[in-house]
Amino acid sequence: MYKSSIIFNYNFDHQKCTEGKEEKFYRRKQNSNFYKQIKGMLLLGTIFSFQIKICESSSHSYHHRYDEQHVKCSVEGSICSTSRAQLCRNNTCVSVCSVREMRECRCDSEEDNYCFLCCGNERNRCLPAHEHGILRDNGERWERDACTRCRMNGDEMDGMPCDDQDTQRLCLQGKCSKSVCVDKQQGQYCDKKSEKICVDDVCENPCAKISPYLMICECPAIDPDTGFASEDRCQLCCFDYHQKPSTRRCRNAHRNYGIKSAQDRPIWRIGLECAGGKRCNRYGICSNDASPGGRNQNRVSTTLLAIIIFSILILAVLITSSSTIFSETF
Repeated sequence: MYKSSIIFNYNFDHQKCTEGKEEKFYRRKQNSNFYKQIKGMLLLGTIFSFQIKICESSSHSYHHRYDEQHVKCSVEGSICSTSRAQLCRNNTCVSVCSVREMRECRCDSEEDNYCFLCCGNERNRCLPAHEHGILRDNGERWERDACTRCRMNGDEMDGMPCDDQDTQRLCLQGKCSKSVCVDKQQGQYCDKKSEKICVDDVCENPCAKISPYLMICECPAIDPDTGFASEDRCQLCCFDYHQKPSTRRCRNAHRNYGIKSAQDRPIWRIGLECAGGKRCNRYGICSNDASPGGRNQNRVSTTLLAIIIFSILILAVLITSSSTIFSETF
């Protein structure tokens, strides 16, 4: 009897010891998993930050606008090519950026990158050449002629095409810009003559793709045939200006000419006033709550929402993991 009680006590103590070891092992495993999750999140954050830095550095990547041909020259310091912005140094035609020990690069601003020669290096930010004091022999900037006209005659040319080779570029506040539609909704006018609208971030006349005689127009708010609100008001409409004014009629571009957006839908005239004092919304419907504001508001709000959701998910994982460890500890 005494012997059996000793064996029982030994087995009981051994079982308690085993359970204690298992509990400690389980806690260590939970802690290990928790720290692994933390390390994984930190690693993802580090990788994400590294990618952002790579993207930022690539935006300032140094490049040559033209293929280097190493053309030979004889007059030191003379201009080899005005269009290529090259001068003669050591009997070789090189970029004029080299006078400040710099190289050609890509400016941050689309307008600056298009209009000017941009220079920079590892110590100096990529900027238009004149901001580094690099000028032509006559003291003028290294700038495209189209951009010079726009800059010098900004008040007269504002909203007008500034480059004959690229009709999408308009003179805006003295800059020959292609990003006029960045802060505009689809279907809003983007030029001074109200002949072009924004379609898929491009300022153009979609009607002219069918015929050069087709112009943009606004379908009436009230349908003359029915006397009711017109469904065509919130869509792109075109008319043929070769027709007599008495016979001209503004027609729905999608239904009559098959003109559509990149999403294979009719082109909406967002923000255009329609029947009853309402405005066309982004679904092509006459509505009271239509906002004619820019698209950047939607982009910013979407990005902010994504950041908030991502932060909440991370916080939830941390709280769940810490509460699990706390409960297992006690």
